[in-house]
Amino acid sequence: MMLTHFPYVVTPPLTNCLESDVQAFLEANGRPKTLAHVQAVAEVCGQIARQYGLDERKCRAAGLLHDISAVIKPADMLHYVASHSLPVCEAEERYNFLLHQRMSRFVAEDHFGMTDSAVLSAIECHTTLYANATPYDMALFIADKLAWDQQGIPPYDEAVRHALDHSLEAACLAYMEDTMTSGRMLCPHTNWTLAYDWLTQKP
Repeated sequence: MMLTHFPYVVTPPLTNCLESDVQAFLEANGRPKTLAHVQAVAEVCGQIARQYGLDERKCRAAGLLHDISAVIKPADMLHYVASHSLPVCEAEERYNFLLHQRMSRFVAEDHFGMTDSAVLSAIECHTTLYANATPYDMALFIADKLAWDQQGIPPYDEAVRHALDHSLEAACLAYMEDTMTSGRMLCPHTNWTLAYDWLTQKP
């Protein structure tokens, strides 16, 4: 099991109820804010699922699991991917926490037994997105931004919600453009750049 690489991570017994298991896991590891965030993202992702005819169960599962690796220290994330000969881009080298989207997929699959490829893909790209993103990828990407983990309403909230009335692609692009023009971009992730180029080329 991959979590044995991180002896400080507490792993309560699983009950086969995802919502309960995620709550127990994050609470046991002292992550109440992460728990509140993933629960909010699951709710928003479920709303987007209903709006766009997606499987709500899958969207809620992706929301619950997308930040599950927050219990792992960012430096340990970098060590883990490096020790497994996994590629790391410049943005991940500089800001190790960006690896959490990939690490969350590993934890979701290995510890929580998630096998749904749509859910796992969405988790793996929820921070940066990537080119040829699926509707599930985009739904989680948007939900994560609308139910952000800071206080107040996100500065891009109105623009993204307005774009969401048109399409998932428009909402993703609205968020990306706002991030790049507002100065919040720390360092362009390779997948972010590819996703942005893909979105801008779509009709």
